[in-house]
Amino acid sequence: MLPTSVDDVRQGTARAWNDYLVPVYERIVGALPTVLSAIGILILFWIVAVVVGWTVTRLLSMTELDNRLARDLGMQERLRRWEEKGTSLEKVAGTAVKWVILLFGFVAFFEKLDLVLVAGPLGEILAQLTAFIPNLLKALAYLALYWVVGTLLKLGITRGLQAVDFDERAGRWVKSREVKGEKIGPSAMVGRLVFYVVLLFGLPPFLEALGQEAAVAPLRDMMSEFFGFLPNVVAALILVFVGRVVATIVREIVTNFLAATGADGFAQRFGIGSSEGSRKLSEIVGAVAFFFTIIPILVAAVDALEIEAISEPVKGTLEQVLAAVPLIVVAMLVMGVGYFVARTVRGLVENFLKGVGFDSLPGRIGLGFMVPKEGAASLSAIAGNVVMVIILLLTAQQALSSLQLDRLAELLGGLLAYLPNLFVGVVIILAAISLGNYVGGLLSSLVSGTGHGKLAGTVARYAIYFLGFSMGLSQLGVADEVVRIAVGAVLGGTALALGIAFGLGGRDRAKQVIDDLGSSR
Repeated sequence: MLPTSVDDVRQGTARAWNDYLVPVYERIVGALPTVLSAIGILILFWIVAVVVGWTVTRLLSMTELDNRLARDLGMQERLRRWEEKGTSLEKVAGTAVKWVILLFGFVAFFEKLDLVLVAGPLGEILAQLTAFIPNLLKALAYLALYWVVGTLLKLGITRGLQAVDFDERAGRWVKSREVKGEKIGPSAMVGRLVFYVVLLFGLPPFLEALGQEAAVAPLRDMMSEFFGFLPNVVAALILVFVGRVVATIVREIVTNFLAATGADGFAQRFGIGSSEGSRKLSEIVGAVAFFFTIIPILVAAVDALEIEAISEPVKGTLEQVLAAVPLIVVAMLVMGVGYFVARTVRGLVENFLKGVGFDSLPGRIGLGFMVPKEGAASLSAIAGNVVMVIILLLTAQQALSSLQLDRLAELLGGLLAYLPNLFVGVVIILAAISLGNYVGGLLSSLVSGTGHGKLAGTVARYAIYFLGFSMGLSQLGVADEVVRIAVGAVLGGTALALGIAFGLGGRDRAKQVIDDLGSSR
């Protein structure tokens, strides 16, 4: 039985080897060249990908064009984050190229192994990528072309403006700003503006090359509207520029003419332009001429914009200002003449009052509190300034009337109408104080022998004070009833106080008189 069993095992083993293992071995041996060739293809693609990726990285590292392009396209923050992580735009570009080549290698690897389920989707992705790459290269070529043109224009415009000292001239209106340690002046700002306008022109072909026609139509419409409006802006800017030149010429002519005719010296005698830092009369009139010259040109410039929502209100405002120019000129002439007259009258009044001894008058009539302290303005100077202010107020009323500001003119007229009452009221009060002091002193000296001279003088002085204050307040327009009540209360209270004082002080004397009368009976 044993030999038979051994033979059976041998036969079974031979049968298994021939039926199973030999076909598997033959299949492995037959597929081995294919697998090796697929691995060789993958290794070859990997080597090519590494070499090409390294070459792209090295080439980009040898120039700053890629970084400048990224910065100009607003990728500064992304570049900064990459630098913090130890990577760069060059490495990213090289890695991207390497993986695109490796994708081709994987597709070839799986196709060589006849793995259709894996190679099929990768092949579709690769086909889409292959179809997109020409469009991408075309779009990048457009972008690079417009970027180069914009960069050249930016450099040319910036250096041209710097050559004519544009930064110094425009620095009064446009301040330089600092970007990443680099100072950007007005000329550089203009160059950057031109650069981005050129890039804006490059967006439509860039998007068309990528097949984004839906985004191109709105962009083209926006650009058409913008460039359709651009001639209006250019026309308005030209008008403003020409207007400024014309207004400047008019200002210089007026200023130099007035300076040559001696108007500045004449005005300095009236205090105009005499102090340090103040503007001369010729400069003031020149500035006014500049303003009145440029206003009509600004109206025309705003009208050239043809934007009714903006131009109509601005145009209306400027036209109102222009219509008010004659009124303003008349008002300024009135105020100027009034100022000259006021200064002249002030000098005359001050000199006249000094000549008649007005400064020493308060001391002579018992108004010593009105005598100015040493170093202060004299009474005649104060009176001259008051007269000057009154004349200026009268002139201002006429100027407001010429400007058709009737309400303000009426208010100022009411103030001027009140000034005579104020003057008379103040004079009455001062006269009462002076008279009270005089009568009080006189009465005190007359009855000084009775022992009640001081009391009599004080009563008389304050009685005249109260009378004068009541008359002065009435002249100032304070209600008469209020004045009468106040004066009556003061006089009544004084009489009552005197009666009570006399009664309490003479109580003992009255008792003695009554006792004497009783004893005599």
